[in-house]
Amino acid sequence: MKKTKMLLATLLVLTMALVSACGSNNNAASGGNNAGANNAATGSDEDAGNATQPENVKIRVGLVGGGMTPIIAQIGINDGSYEKAGITIEKQSFTSGADMVQALVGGSLDIVLGSYEHVLRQQKNGLGVKAYGEIYNGVGYSLVVKNDAPYQKLEDLKGTTLAVTKVGSLSDTGLREGLKAVNIDPDKDVQIINGGSGATMLAAIESGKAAGGMVSEPTISQMLATGNYRVLYDPPYDFAGITVMAKTDWVEKNEDAMKRFLQVSNEVNERVQKDPASAVEAMLQEFDQIPADVMETAVKNQLAKVPAGLKVTEEGAKNVSKTQIEAGVLEKEIPFEDTVDLSLLP
Repeated sequence: MKKTKMLLATLLVLTMALVSACGSNNNAASGGNNAGANNAATGSDEDAGNATQPENVKIRVGLVGGGMTPIIAQIGINDGSYEKAGITIEKQSFTSGADMVQALVGGSLDIVLGSYEHVLRQQKNGLGVKAYGEIYNGVGYSLVVKNDAPYQKLEDLKGTTLAVTKVGSLSDTGLREGLKAVNIDPDKDVQIINGGSGATMLAAIESGKAAGGMVSEPTISQMLATGNYRVLYDPPYDFAGITVMAKTDWVEKNEDAMKRFLQVSNEVNERVQKDPASAVEAMLQEFDQIPADVMETAVKNQLAKVPAGLKVTEEGAKNVSKTQIEAGVLEKEIPFEDTVDLSLLP
């Protein structure tokens, strides 16, 4: 119980810090002029034979704060990888993927790191938005229950109350797909409630208000480290969870900038896959309330779902499309080649 109280206090501090950070980053939004970003390098005859430094470009990047699914970009920003490659990242954090994509469409962001569902929705609306890579292949949430809970599999949850971060969110989608796979109707056989994240989700599970809750890293690793909780369900299927998306007209004018962003992101991934511990310091800049050993576990868990070469898989895209059709957002599947362009990956 003492460990749980300490964890609750830590998560409360972490949640407040993240909310504050999201607000500060949103207010700091500024418009950048990327004209000329497609010029990869500058040099003169005097530099012949010497390595030339690429022209510095500024890229306004949006991501949803509070979790580790954008881990590759988080590492690259915090350890200076993008900066060393001549890319100045203006990071803007959001609490909602929909708000973030609206900022992209409105022109105040250049690249967005978000679920493929947003690409599909913009395509449906006739807007030129595509996915150019992927940095997380999965839902990004797992169902956590108390260690002494009687539930051993999803089938045991019939008749219970379960918590997601927000009904209609990605955590909700992941839970519903899992329940349907074991013939549990998520609208009739269980009650799904809003549980928030961090301290509020922990409180819902600990109090018994919810039999279990959908939790993301690093909170998963932090909860498991107490010995009081366990993961009952981790969505195992391909799911284009966090893609690198942008408007096609921006990419046409700034092709080199996008290529360089993808190249550095891929280099970061290849490096930290070989040595996950090397990413801990960078990730602690995002989550300074998390112990280093817990963060290392969380980093390893997240890196396991970063696809090799940052490639969007057709299976992952199809699974997202399926959820959007079932939700009534799409009438039919949009062809993969209309929504994904992997030609700029290294």
